[in-house]
Amino acid sequence: MPHHFTKGTVTATCWCKPCGKPTVHYVFDGRRGGCQECIARRDREKTAREAKPDVPEQMGLFGGK
Repeated sequence: MPHHFTKGTVTATCWCKPCGKPTVHYVFDGRRGGCQECIARRDREKTAREAKPDVPEQMGLFGGK
């Protein structure tokens, strides 16, 4: 059974399966939320994907599209 926290708890250290170590997790309404490290990694990956430059448009055989 998962651990429940008091309503006033904001963060708690719990084991994170993806990270493989104890990390700080958010606590929402007495229940454990996401791992702060996993959320930060996901946000970094998203910004890296969005930052990739678009592929330039390839011209046709005689300069047309």
